[in-house]
Amino acid sequence: MLKIHKRPSVDKLVSEQRVESASWGRRIYLGLLALLGLVILNYLFGDMVFLRAEGILLTDRDAVAATYPGQVVAVEVAEGETVEQEDVLVRMESAQMVRDIAELTLRAAEMSERKAQLQVKLGVVSSLLPIAERHVTESNATLDAFDKLDNKGLVSNARVNEAVENKFDAAERLAELKSQSEILETQLPSVMESYDRAIGALNGLKALYDDGIVRAVRGGTVGPKVPTQGQVVNFGDDLLTIYGSKTYVLAYLSNDYLFEVEPGQKVRVSSGAQAVDGRIDAVLGVADTLPPEFQNLFKPRDRGRLVRIALDGEGFAVAQKVEVRGCWLICQGREWLMSERGEAQ
Repeated sequence: MLKIHKRPSVDKLVSEQRVESASWGRRIYLGLLALLGLVILNYLFGDMVFLRAEGILLTDRDAVAATYPGQVVAVEVAEGETVEQEDVLVRMESAQMVRDIAELTLRAAEMSERKAQLQVKLGVVSSLLPIAERHVTESNATLDAFDKLDNKGLVSNARVNEAVENKFDAAERLAELKSQSEILETQLPSVMESYDRAIGALNGLKALYDDGIVRAVRGGTVGPKVPTQGQVVNFGDDLLTIYGSKTYVLAYLSNDYLFEVEPGQKVRVSSGAQAVDGRIDAVLGVADTLPPEFQNLFKPRDRGRLVRIALDGEGFAVAQKVEVRGCWLICQGREWLMSERGEAQ
């Protein structure tokens, strides 16, 4: 019994394995607690001290809309295809446009005919006016001569009356011609203006319709949505979108920052494993509600101020969701390395 009582316990062994295991366990446990605390602090207060924002990659773009109702008969481009200015995008048919062009053509023809008639009449009247004025002058001279002869009794009353009638007819004809000339000179500019308007409207409508061809107004990349053959569109419906080559990021800033965000500040834009450098191009004077994909279930919906970020590289897709982070240390370190390499060379 005495030998058993004096046997050393496991805890009193020289190796002390149990004490060492407990020490490492406490270290791991405290490290996990510290890491959890940092995560919680970062989640609660990180937006106050670190530049972090969500954004969307955008580009200059033009929406190609239907300028008249019609039906798509052919689609000449596909999604993601690169096009140049004036390239054919879509071919359409529109019975309404054809009818409107026909009506304007008929209207222009009527105005042209009316203008020609007025010009002919005005030309005839202008040619007859000198003759009528001469006729009036000669009739007045004849009547004056007959009056002198009548006073002397050398001409009969019938001849005098005939001279009076000739003077009256000549004066009446001259007055009619002058009245017609004034009316024609008043009507002709109005008819010519109507004709010019009809021709202008016809040419504009023909240019707008362009035989149903819809062309690219600028070069770029066709967006993901294109019409289908046989699709019926109304006035103002979007046919497709052409994206340009100038890309930028539109980011939504938090309202909790304890520092100023200024133009020229360098940032790091990333999405997954892809990342490029950028700089804040402008802090916009507007705020907008964060898109649904940016909203946090544990935070209230708020309105973030918008900033536009210019990128120093490429590789992102249009409308891709990206993350914006401050990169002062990383960017300064990269510039220092590049300067050191340049001096070494």
